[in-house]
Amino acid sequence: MPKANSKTVLFLCTGNHSRSRFAEILFNSVAARMSLAWRAASRGLALERGVNNVGPMNAAAVKALESMSIRATDEAKRGPLAVETGDFEAAHWIVGLKENEHRALLQERFPDWVEQVEFWQVDDSPEAWGEIEREVMDLAARLIVGGRRRTAPEEQPPAEKQTAETAPSPRKKLTARVGRETKGRRGKGVTTVFDLPLDEDELRELGGILKQRCGTGGTVKNGRIEIQGDQRARSVSELERMGDTVKRG
Repeated sequence: MPKANSKTVLFLCTGNHSRSRFAEILFNSVAARMSLAWRAASRGLALERGVNNVGPMNAAAVKALESMSIRATDEAKRGPLAVETGDFEAAHWIVGLKENEHRALLQERFPDWVEQVEFWQVDDSPEAWGEIEREVMDLAARLIVGGRRRTAPEEQPPAEKQTAETAPSPRKKLTARVGRETKGRRGKGVTTVFDLPLDEDELRELGGILKQRCGTGGTVKNGRIEIQGDQRARSVSELERMGDTVKRG
């Protein structure tokens, strides 16, 4: 399991041979780039069902990681591991990769933990890698801003019954300035997003989204967002995609 000084995401699939292992290695790469104090582990819920899931990680999953410039690690070389109660107890966030496949296994084998699991909808198919990448990036963005567990669809009020109080508020459009700062940073410049009419919590949330979409780290301080590296073009693009007005400053 990950080091004690970081929080743990536990990814679960059936055989711990491809999907959950891919999510684990990808998440750890993303977390390292973003300086996120989280690390991932992965386990299988029913190893006996995957008679061909033996030996190192699925070769297609390894190839997909390499196409993203993520080198296979020792975690890709090990064999599948079955989840145990201690793995659940050590985890701060638990993800089941496919709800209609893994909820039943959890109810059968670890019923006390079912309600603690966030379920995704990733099939065991060639399209899995892109789906997992999108889900991992979304999870990283949520963890950056403090961790917002996804609400299960059945817990949401039907659209026709939503009132003004329960309906989600539309995101307000902003006018922002985007610039670059290198002074006093020993050549390691940052992209700055500033002049934003947002409070500290709103700045952190927007900063988390921009860091996730730029694939790098950053911080929020003195009323502005700082993104590592020259991310001006990407930041402008992402802000405009969200409907904001951007000025270069």
